[in-house]
Amino acid sequence: MPYGTFESVAEVARKFDITVSGSVSFVERSAIAIPAYDFSRIEKKLIDELNFINEVTICERIISPILELVSEQYPLLKIWSHVPYNVDQAKGLVGEPDYLVAPRTKYGDMGVPPLCIVEAKKDNFEEGWTQALAEMVAASLQGADVCYGVVTTGNTWAFGKLEQHQFIRDPKKLSATVDLQEIFEVLNWVFHQAESLLREE
Repeated sequence: MPYGTFESVAEVARKFDITVSGSVSFVERSAIAIPAYDFSRIEKKLIDELNFINEVTICERIISPILELVSEQYPLLKIWSHVPYNVDQAKGLVGEPDYLVAPRTKYGDMGVPPLCIVEAKKDNFEEGWTQALAEMVAASLQGADVCYGVVTTGNTWAFGKLEQHQFIRDPKKLSATVDLQEIFEVLNWVFHQAESLLREE
């Protein structure tokens, strides 16, 4: 996909005049109660290697169920998975991102996403952040003042944001097998921030 044709974060940053800041811790935790059955089901999936055999399996069995459980708390936000997001073909900002979290417009299509989520193919986080930043830039060109980004292998999760042409990555990577509740609580915080941006409009 074209969002993935950029070769580095630096290339995206240079093309769109984005300042790449040093790692800054900014994510927080926000309490969320996940039903015990759902929590246990995901814990079991995380330790079964069959759920990590390819990208499609990881998305369907690990990432999507986690995101859906969090998104249930946020009626304004919808998860758009592998749908066209074509903002500017000349600038390479076209393609079908893994996940965009965005409102549904009154016309039934996707609004501007305040949150982009990318699966890190083959555990390559730099490649994942390159794609995520390109998607976040696309959102900013559509009017998003702040856009959050998540890159994940399904097990390891990392967080960043683009605000006022400044790209920041939180230095801490979180492990779902070590502390699944922490993943849910940080995602809950990120979703809350994303929905708050929509309410401010």
